[in-house]
Amino acid sequence: MRTKRKNRNPHLSGVVMDLAHVILCVGIVVCAVMIFLNPVFYQKLFPVVFALACMIQFLHGVPKLAGYHRSHGAEGSLLAAGIVLCALGVVLAVLAIVSAVTVW
Repeated sequence: MRTKRKNRNPHLSGVVMDLAHVILCVGIVVCAVMIFLNPVFYQKLFPVVFALACMIQFLHGVPKLAGYHRSHGAEGSLLAAGIVLCALGVVLAVLAIVSAVTVW
């Protein structure tokens, strides 16, 4: 018995990643402009900026860690890049939490 193959577009994950980058970056830019215009009034947006940057770092790092098992050439470099990006994401998450605690 034949199994039905799923017709997946190989470029779909790239489109989803690009769309997520655009949405997150627009959010960061909008928050940064609002903070720049009136830092005292919009001080609660500082944790939001750090959290959005954290999401971008994890958006870059997790696929590298997932692709580490499927790659055949540069295993060490993919693993190292994924670990560094996820570590930076954790640092940004801690900054977002500390910023949220101090602001609120």
